[in-house]
Amino acid sequence: MDNESIQKDKKQPGPLIMFAGIGIGFVWLLFVGIWLFFYAGGFSILQNIGVFFLSLAVVAILETVIWIPWAMKQPDWGRRDG
Repeated sequence: MDNESIQKDKKQPGPLIMFAGIGIGFVWLLFVGIWLFFYAGGFSILQNIGVFFLSLAVVAILETVIWIPWAMKQPDWGRRDG
């Protein structure tokens, strides 16, 4: 299969996947804002950094769970060029 036919076979992600990915980003920003405004004062700087990185890890896991099934359906999944 050549490069042109692979490009033609690629499908765009559905709107549900795109909206879910964007929604997760906005919910994360809302969480960080609420955390900083209401809860951060009761914790040390290291604990707040830990909450930030833990929340970022949760976002990364959710985004991965959403996008990997779509990516695996692409015709060049796992293909190495070179």
